[in-house]
Amino acid sequence: SIVASNQALKMSTFRCKPDEAFSAYFCVVLFDSIGYELFPQDLQESTGPVGSGIYCTLDLEKAEATGKEVLIVEFRPSPSQPSRSGASNLGISPLENDAQEASRWRQRGFTGVLYSRTDLCLRPECITALYRREWRKTETAWPSLGRTLTQMQDPPLSVDGETVQTDAAWAKAMERLKSFGDKQVADTRAVLELAVANCADSSGSRCS
Repeated sequence: SIVASNQALKMSTFRCKPDEAFSAYFCVVLFDSIGYELFPQDLQESTGPVGSGIYCTLDLEKAEATGKEVLIVEFRPSPSQPSRSGASNLGISPLENDAQEASRWRQRGFTGVLYSRTDLCLRPECITALYRREWRKTETAWPSLGRTLTQMQDPPLSVDGETVQTDAAWAKAMERLKSFGDKQVADTRAVLELAVANCADSSGSRCS
């Protein structure tokens, strides 16, 4: 649910349930030498329109237009175990281009902020899973895939000793993971777009 500030055009709070997971696209240039497995703790903050953080998007077309590798991050804005910063929830900037207001998200104690409707900036600590949307190399990496899946809150498949590890099974697993990731991001976008719309329609007191 959303709780708006007293002034209608100020940043609003999107309250997240403990350990509630969301997903977004993260774009990066990866060296060919990097294997399948990626680690959330390796993500580097960058400085952008709303300050420092991990910049992501909910718009696949925008992500692909960067020409970079499109990864999927799973993040939990309100962890059940408090983070080092003590931050929680997401800030939502109601105005399309109000970067100045959105840039105050860290001061307000948010884990991240949604701005320009489909863009996110997150604290690295809230990202709990990081995986590839596509894998273009010919070799398989079943152990790495298995470890990646254990990071996710509700993985679409599992890898164990009984998993058939053929090239065909790998291709099917990659396609399933891609479809799953796109759906998770689409679901996140739908939830946050509804929140923005509800907030815009409110008088500035409470949106849900």
